[in-house]
Amino acid sequence: MLKLEKRHFEVLKSILDKYPYHFYAYGSRVKGTSRKFSYLDLCYQDEIPGSIATKIRWELEESNLPFIVELVNWKHMRPAFQKIIKKDLLPLS
Repeated sequence: MLKLEKRHFEVLKSILDKYPYHFYAYGSRVKGTSRKFSYLDLCYQDEIPGSIATKIRWELEESNLPFIVELVNWKHMRPAFQKIIKKDLLPLS
């Protein structure tokens, strides 16, 4: 379960649903250990062109979400970190 207020989840989905890619949440907001302003950690495994990934990050940053959304390419993560978070990945799209 993703620990987000419904209105914040709707803003997030309205941004991510514009794109034909799969996004996954992980970290404290998935594990239930987040605080009110904890980052939302997202990753993607699809081949997203750099310009599109930058656009998505910009839209997330410019949204009215009251916390930082970190969007990371799965392939740029260290394999050891991938192994740690793999069990917690929560599909968002």
